[in-house]
Amino acid sequence: MSIELRCESCGKMLRATSERAGTRAQCPACGHELYIPIPPEEIDELPMTPEDATDLEREQALEEERRALDRALLRESSGGDEPSSRRGSRPTSRPVRAGGTSGGNAREAVVAYLQAMRDANLDLAAQKLAILQRQRAEALEVVDQLATDQLPPAGLANVPPGVYQGFLRSLRSQL
Repeated sequence: MSIELRCESCGKMLRATSERAGTRAQCPACGHELYIPIPPEEIDELPMTPEDATDLEREQALEEERRALDRALLRESSGGDEPSSRRGSRPTSRPVRAGGTSGGNAREAVVAYLQAMRDANLDLAAQKLAILQRQRAEALEVVDQLATDQLPPAGLANVPPGVYQGFLRSLRSQL
């Protein structure tokens, strides 16, 4: 069986034997180096292994454990073990005031905003932004905490890190 191809340089039609498929050769007319492709009917599909549900569950559990450790380290580095009344600081997540989200706190509203941005749902993102602007201080605390976490929230784990950080910077600048 022979393979027909055209020289990319001079346009001459060429033929090669199927044994030469997957190799390089020179065009006899112009000397340009050519790749002799493998015919599609000769390409074997690579078998794929099925996803293992236990691996996915284990990965999710490890992500949650890492987030918990990150939060504990953040609390420890900011003196989070002391009661907030002795430190004179506020907790990082407060319930949303009237007109807030159905989830009940600033963290949920920030995550909902980020998910809307991920999904390019700008109307929903604008709604969440309006809610977050009414609770600016709490929202800023949550955004700052998420920006320092090693891993994003579970629903945003598939967002590239640069895009995720860009969403956080954009939200912070709008608050």
